[in-house]
Amino acid sequence: MTQGAESPAGRQNNYFMMCTTRICAGWTIYMESTTENIIGFDALYESMKKCRKGVMWKDSTASYCLNGIERTLNLSRQLQAGTYRARPTVKFTITSPKPREIASITFRDRVYQRSLNDNAVYPAMSRSSIYDNYACQKGKGTDAARNRLKEFLRRYYRKYGCEGYVAQFDIHGYYPNMDHEITEELFRKKLGPETFRMVQQILRDQYEGEKGYNPGSQLIQIAGISMLDSMDHYIKEQLHAKLYIRYMDDFLVISRDAEYLQDCMRKVGEKLRSLRFEMNPKKTRIYPLRKGIMFLGFRFRLTDTGKVIMLIDPKNVKRERLKLRRLVKRSRKGLIPREKVNESYASWRAHAGKGNTHNMLIRIDEFYKSLWEEDDNGDSHQKGNNEPQRQSGPGKHGGESRTDAGTPGLQHHDGESRGSRGSGRGGRIMEHSAKFELVKNYYNDGLWKKKAVKNAVKREWITAAEYEEITGEVYEG
Repeated sequence: MTQGAESPAGRQNNYFMMCTTRICAGWTIYMESTTENIIGFDALYESMKKCRKGVMWKDSTASYCLNGIERTLNLSRQLQAGTYRARPTVKFTITSPKPREIASITFRDRVYQRSLNDNAVYPAMSRSSIYDNYACQKGKGTDAARNRLKEFLRRYYRKYGCEGYVAQFDIHGYYPNMDHEITEELFRKKLGPETFRMVQQILRDQYEGEKGYNPGSQLIQIAGISMLDSMDHYIKEQLHAKLYIRYMDDFLVISRDAEYLQDCMRKVGEKLRSLRFEMNPKKTRIYPLRKGIMFLGFRFRLTDTGKVIMLIDPKNVKRERLKLRRLVKRSRKGLIPREKVNESYASWRAHAGKGNTHNMLIRIDEFYKSLWEEDDNGDSHQKGNNEPQRQSGPGKHGGESRTDAGTPGLQHHDGESRGSRGSGRGGRIMEHSAKFELVKNYYNDGLWKKKAVKNAVKREWITAAEYEEITGEVYEG
C-alpha cells in the first residue's frame, strides 16, 4: 500500500461517520459541532436579533440589546459550562377571545430557546408532519390554512356538488391537559441525546406537575403541532380521509358519507384518549356542509354554483366595535394618541378584508368615523383633532406654551428648532451621553419607539434634552 493511501477499514469508518451525520441531520444530533450551532456565540447572537423584532420598546429587551454582545457572550459561556439556569416565568391571563393563562419567559431565556428551536428542535420535529398541518410552521399559518380549506371545498364541489357533511373536532383544554410524560417521550424519539437533555431541562424547570403547559414558549408551540402528528397520519393513512386539515387542536374532515364520519369520530376519540386528551363535546360535531364551516375566525360557505364565500365571524365584528369605542374614549382623554387607534383598526381591517367582507367593511368604516365625530359635552378636545393637546404652564419649561403633537422640529418661543442636532438652548453645543448615538440609531432605524427612548432617560442612559433631540418631542417624565 502506498504512503498516504487510506486502508479499506479507514474508508469504511469514514463512510459510516459521513452517513451517520447525513442521516441524523435534523433528527438526532450526535456531533459536538452541532452543539456549537445551538449555544455558540454566533448562533445565540443571531437568535437575539430575531427575538428583538417588534419588542424593542420593552425595558428588558432594550436593556439586553444595548449590551447584546456582552450579554450573549455570558449566556454562551454559562451554557457551555453547564451553569445556566432558567429564570422564573411571569404568568398572566388574557381574556380575548377566551380566558387563557400565558407564561412569559425572560428575554435572555427566549434567546436561548429560540436558538435551540430554530437550529435543532423545529427541523427534527416538523420533518414528519403532514402537509395539511398548518400551525406554527414556515410557509404556513392561518392564511395558508384558509386557502387550503377553500381549495378542499372547490375540489369537493367538482366531484360531489354541494351535498355533504363535515366532522369538526376540538380538544378540550389542549395545552392545560397536555401530559408531561407523553410530551417528553415525543421529543426523545425525534431528538438526539444532547438536544433532548436541553429540551427536557427547559420543560422541567418552567412547568411543574404532571400535566399542563402554558403557551408563551416556542418549545410548547412545537409540542402543540407535534403532539397530534401520529393522529394526523392515522386519519390520512388508515382512515383514508382525503379532505382533512388541522390547525393546532382545531381539525375537520369533509365527506359525503355521514356514517363514515361517525366512524372517524369514534376512532379519533379512541386515538385522543391514548394521548390522554378528551374531545370538546360542544365543538365536536357532524353537520351538513350547506350550513357552512366555522374555521379560524371565518365561516366558509359553498354556494350552488361552486363559489366559496368566506365571511368573518360576527362575534369578531362585535368585539372589534366594542374595542374601537373603548380606544377612542381613551384617546379623547389623552391617554393614547390617535395614531395608535388608527393602527389597531387598520390591522383588524386588513384581517377582515381577507374574506368576502366588502359591505361589512363599509359599515364599520362609517361606524369608526362616527366615533370621532361624536361631540361629547365637556370634552376639551375639538372634533377631528388627531392628537390630544397639552398646554404646559410655568415651571420646568419656563412658561413656554407648546402643543405636543409629536412632530419633530417644533418651534420654541425663543425661535430655536427642537430638532437641531447637538445644540442646546441659545445655540450652545451639548455634550452627549455615552449611549446617545446608540439610542439615537435604534430610534432612527425603527428598532425603538418613543417609549423605549423614554425608558433610556429613566435609566440615565441619556438626558431629557437628548430625548427631545432624538424624538422631537417634549420629555414628560
